[in-house]
Amino acid sequence: MAASTPYINAVELDIVPAEYEKFKAAILENAAASVKEPGCRQFDVLFEDGDPHHVFLYEVYDNAAALEAHRATAHFKKFWETSASMIARRVGRHMSPIAFNVKAR
Repeated sequence: MAASTPYINAVELDIVPAEYEKFKAAILENAAASVKEPGCRQFDVLFEDGDPHHVFLYEVYDNAAALEAHRATAHFKKFWETSASMIARRVGRHMSPIAFNVKAR
């Protein structure tokens, strides 16, 4: 991939079961605002079928600076402050694409 290779932030979260509904509302609000940011290409929120309290975030940004800009937004700060105690475990990874295979509709 060329110099325009996107920056991917993959995050696995284990949510405190009693806090799941509150967490879900907070992450959906954050994701909806995030995808409107100029440097954010995609912000997916998924949960594991066998463990709905295990959440996976797949975020695609233009570059690392766009991710840092995202983390400086008011909506991210609100999400982080609201949800920090709801997250039992967080593992974040920077990922690099080998290929994007998207079916045109």
